[in-house]
Amino acid sequence: MIKQIKSFKYAFEGIWYTILNETHMRFHIVATVFVIIFGVLYELSPCEWAVLILTISTVMALELVNTACERMCNLYSKEKHPLIKIAKDVSAGAVLISALGSIGVACFIFIKPDKIIQLFFMFSENPLYIFLLVIGIILGILFILKFHSKK
Repeated sequence: MIKQIKSFKYAFEGIWYTILNETHMRFHIVATVFVIIFGVLYELSPCEWAVLILTISTVMALELVNTACERMCNLYSKEKHPLIKIAKDVSAGAVLISALGSIGVACFIFIKPDKIIQLFFMFSENPLYIFLLVIGIILGILFILKFHSKK
């Protein structure tokens, strides 16, 4: 039982390491927060939530795998090597494909003219919503750009 608990601890350490050291992971987290907020405002169906959760977890999991691949390649050699370049490029490509797929999923779920118009009027009628959105965007950008490990 202790071994299983430790494996969760190690997994969380890996996630935390990636958050601290990878700008793209922080971007994925900020995007996830906005997707969840808009999902609540859109009153998504359970099926739409399931697709979003699967999509978000796939992108983040591949970002973790990409980070692991990059670190292993760096451990092997600091010098430029064509096979290391391929390994890094392929793992980055996997993240890119999943991120582009997530944009496609978001388009199918969130591009609904009636909901967009409804949200537009909701935001235009209450300046607090616009203020909160702007603050959220600013905090998101600061989190992405400024929150990192001191190596």
